[in-house]
Amino acid sequence: MPRFVLMRLLQMIPVMLGVSFVVFISVYLVPGDVARTVLGQQASDTAVQALREELGLNRPLLVQYGIWLWDLLHFDLGFSISQRVSVSTLLGEKILNSLILMGFSLFLVITLSFTLSVYSATHFRKIGDRLAIFGTLVMASAPTFWLGILLLYVFSIKFPFFPTSGMHNFYNPGGFWEVVHHATLPAIATAASSIAIVTRVTRSAMIDVITKTYMTALRSRGIRRRRLNYVHMVRNALPSFVNISGLQVGYLFGSAIFSEIIFNWPGIGLQLYDAILQRDVPMIQGCSLVIALMFVISNFLSDYIVRSLDAIKR
Repeated sequence: MPRFVLMRLLQMIPVMLGVSFVVFISVYLVPGDVARTVLGQQASDTAVQALREELGLNRPLLVQYGIWLWDLLHFDLGFSISQRVSVSTLLGEKILNSLILMGFSLFLVITLSFTLSVYSATHFRKIGDRLAIFGTLVMASAPTFWLGILLLYVFSIKFPFFPTSGMHNFYNPGGFWEVVHHATLPAIATAASSIAIVTRVTRSAMIDVITKTYMTALRSRGIRRRRLNYVHMVRNALPSFVNISGLQVGYLFGSAIFSEIIFNWPGIGLQLYDAILQRDVPMIQGCSLVIALMFVISNFLSDYIVRSLDAIKR
């Protein structure tokens, strides 16, 4: 196991280097002048050129990338052009807020998809199974931004059960349950597609387990159906469930961008959206890098958990 962890950590290095290069280059491929955007279209050419020199935008692109990568290795993401504060300092609180939303969304994914997949597999080709498959098809086809707007209209405006925006009550900030109350709708919008994916994959894995020869042998020995379903079937399909659920962590962190914008949740997604509108290059790079890092870390954790489950089974 230590050798596996070491190899996976070493493999993450070239992946993150490639991601950092793509993140850095892609921002500069977008048409427009960052300095001109910051100063406004009425600014003089002299002022624009001075700002370009101050930001180092007049240097060759590879030189800029080398300087940025060196600063990144020292945990320095630069300064926000629009807000004039350290990107690392500003992203610290935003990352925590996004992790709260992602954690709530992941909780919904794990609980609902596991319950639906077990129910669907144990009622294979019955009316309950067909309804579950139809429901997951609808959830998988619903874009996050569309579902978020629909939930906002129905449950915040038409029937005001949940707040329309934010993370706390602005005038009277509360505790944990207030955060849960505010996070419910954005978490549902974020998790819907992942619930559908995890349910369908896990259901297929469980049905495949049911048809195995050893399950037939266990059934012939008189083992009760409940024990077959909830012990043997679930246990052997668990690695598939963990693997696909782990892969959804990075996706949830990324798709939460739309939910954060719609529900004005103060996280990485909303910060990235504002940075794009303001052409704040260091902030865009910092947010994109954090999202990519979450994908890499979630893949590593899912692989590690699956490897641990395999070791336990042996």
